[in-house]
Amino acid sequence: MIRAGAAMPGWWKRDTSEIRMSTPGFPARGGDWLARRTWILRASILAVSIAVLSAGCATARAELGADSADVDWLFDDDAPDPADRDPFEPLNRGVFGCNEVVYTWLIDPFATAYEWVVPATGRRAVRRFFSNLSEPVTFANDLLQFEPQRAGSSGARFLINSTVGLAGLFDPASAWGIERHASDFGGTLAVYRIGSGPYVVIPLMGPSNVRDTVGGVIDGLIRPDTWLLTPGTRLVISASDGFTHYGIERERMDALRDTSVDFYAALRSAYLMDRDARIEALIASD
Repeated sequence: MIRAGAAMPGWWKRDTSEIRMSTPGFPARGGDWLARRTWILRASILAVSIAVLSAGCATARAELGADSADVDWLFDDDAPDPADRDPFEPLNRGVFGCNEVVYTWLIDPFATAYEWVVPATGRRAVRRFFSNLSEPVTFANDLLQFEPQRAGSSGARFLINSTVGLAGLFDPASAWGIERHASDFGGTLAVYRIGSGPYVVIPLMGPSNVRDTVGGVIDGLIRPDTWLLTPGTRLVISASDGFTHYGIERERMDALRDTSVDFYAALRSAYLMDRDARIEALIASD
């Protein structure tokens, strides 16, 4: 046992140095202390997120009973009712209600002001900019899904639009016949036959499932702005990206809200049907 304040033995210093040197992305000794702390924080958040989400999935399966423990909701021909895929419904409805308050009183006014200040041409350029930031995510997931041709397309789009397209504000790649497609780590997990898990509502983010929530964490780590920009700059970019996407989806959300008796249940069904269809198309293309 090592006493408090005692000097560390030589083997401890040697082994921990080797760990630091062999860990990708870990800042070197003597480097910026903030960079070191940020690296440790990111790794901790990823580990905790995966652990919590995995535990949540296991808990949901246990609550649904032993007979359903081996049922894959996505690949079973007789998929259950959307309500059966929502074992956390009371909690999800609470988060959903909080999201609605934030959307109504904070995000919606800001999105309206954004549309009033920024002309349509500018908003399209902003959407292209954020779309370009996601191309490395698409590229990596295309490779993981054994789609080299699609990976080449997304890689070419990123290089062309980041240079000729002025950091993605313009989209010359599409004009040259290289069309955009989307791919994410949730889809990659589905390709490897990992089930979707329970339906969940993420604070501020909205509908998801356990698989896509974990996938979203991994995709976030792949994005270049995660590693190249300061936390404050990333926060501004993420907020702008959120306002941009909210502006695109707002009309459809309002229409669904106005025509549904239970907006929560309607949105849950719409999300699950859309996501399942996308994943089934991805599986069929392999």
